[in-house]
Amino acid sequence: MNTIHRKDHQDRKGFATSLSFSDFSKTGDPSLDKAQQYMEEGVEFQSNNMLPLAMSSFQKSINEHPTAGAYYNMGVCYFQLGDFQSSINSFQESLKLAPHHADVHTNIATAHIKLNGNMKEALNHLKAAANITPQDAEIQFNLAVISENTGDLDTAISAYQAAVNNGLETAQMNLRNAKTKKFAKLAKEAEFKDSKSE
Repeated sequence: MNTIHRKDHQDRKGFATSLSFSDFSKTGDPSLDKAQQYMEEGVEFQSNNMLPLAMSSFQKSINEHPTAGAYYNMGVCYFQLGDFQSSINSFQESLKLAPHHADVHTNIATAHIKLNGNMKEALNHLKAAANITPQDAEIQFNLAVISENTGDLDTAISAYQAAVNNGLETAQMNLRNAKTKKFAKLAKEAEFKDSKSE
């Protein structure tokens, strides 16, 4: 199976690793300012692979003023530590505050696959991510890979085509392979129908 990956704010494995601070606004509210300070501190710790310190800073940010970014970054830390269930829980909290963030859905999908191979949940979140950003070729590609692996060739073909249309040329071969699989499946079904009618 191909690995789910992202291109923005990613580590060397392709996993989306941080959200911007866009969920903070300049209101002069001391709790928001303190939350942003903790968030920035956490991102710095995280970028230096000091995950326990990063998580402590993200938790302080959440305690001051819960934001989608703080929960998201906490989820990334849990993921990097291999605690996929806690990662999913943190990402879910992030979604409650910012339900239309495609990277959150993509990372939940990845965590479900890592945790227990739950393709159904992974597909649900990849479909949500693809609906949020249909022009994102990598999300479309990831949706296609999981759809193909679960036998949904129609969705796979459509998503591979969207990935190609949005500039991911490497999806071209996957698209051809999925179309070939579908053609073989249809031919086998037609052959079976013919043998039953004889």
